[in-house]
Amino acid sequence: MEKTGRLARVWEVGAVVLLAIGFIVLAAGLSADWLHQFDERIGSAVHSVRNEGLTSVAEGVTMLGKSVTDAIVFVIVALVLLLKWKQKGETLVLLIGTVVAWALNTWLKGIFERVRPLDFLVVEDGFSFPSGHAMVSSFFYGLVGYLIWINVRDKWRFAWLIPALTAVLIASISLTRIYLGVHYPSDVLAGLAAGGALLLLCLFAVRTIGMRRASRTGSVRPGTQTESHKVTL
Repeated sequence: MEKTGRLARVWEVGAVVLLAIGFIVLAAGLSADWLHQFDERIGSAVHSVRNEGLTSVAEGVTMLGKSVTDAIVFVIVALVLLLKWKQKGETLVLLIGTVVAWALNTWLKGIFERVRPLDFLVVEDGFSFPSGHAMVSSFFYGLVGYLIWINVRDKWRFAWLIPALTAVLIASISLTRIYLGVHYPSDVLAGLAAGGALLLLCLFAVRTIGMRRASRTGSVRPGTQTESHKVTL
């Protein structure tokens, strides 16, 4: 078990490093022709499928990445974590991580000062790189999905749908930013890289909290229980 834990940590560190390198490559290429060509090709392909119905859907989905929506979802999830699952530490990680994600995104945008695309369908303020929706959503919904999953995976046979739907949600929100013309594809990729790295760091914190709680109380870790208490829905 200890060897498996160390191996998992090595993989996590490697993933964080790779995501950081990806972000650096994109940031360094902001004025490079290859990145402009990449943005043009991907952006044109996404914009080519625009129609009135799809635009309405995109405008609705992109609202899920707004800070107001994040705040509402956080309150709901925090109440469940605190009242039902008694997980104060995990709730605190979610709160601090979300605040850090938004603050870090604002800071990064101020550093790079990339102007938003001109072919937009909705108006957005601020700079473009990296995408705040992609960055914060990949972290926030990624961690929310994980916290729900670890608490229900041994109680619900379809718990595997949670990480799958979480990934679809994050990808959908990110794609709408390109579709609506408020971000370049490279903005979105950079946001996903930064948000993913922050997510991995917070997942490590959450698992550490869970292990310390288990060692202190002698209870099973969140999301697991004995076979006699297992419920299949």
